[in-house]
Amino acid sequence: MNSIKEWFTELWQGFIDWVQDIAILILTFFKDLMLWCFEMALDVTAFLFEQLSPPEFAAVGLQGLFNALPDSVIYFLGQSGLSEGLSILGGAYVFRLMRKLFTFGIW
Repeated sequence: MNSIKEWFTELWQGFIDWVQDIAILILTFFKDLMLWCFEMALDVTAFLFEQLSPPEFAAVGLQGLFNALPDSVIYFLGQSGLSEGLSILGGAYVFRLMRKLFTFGIW
């Protein structure tokens, strides 16, 4: 009687393991499907951004805009530390965007 009971226990445990493996397989499929959809959405977004043309003032760049300024204004901006300020501001924006990216916008 004990061996029959062990046989049914092993049979039941095998069925439970099989159901668990099927559930893991289905969850893995849906996870891969979500990752694939996310990757496709990012590819579409990147494609759309590549199709945008930059505005005219951005095509010249900041150097072209600063070259159009008079020499006295360029000297004043150089003495006031504009280049260092812009680099600090750019670093702050990059830090903030990276922080939002890595913490998924929580922090």
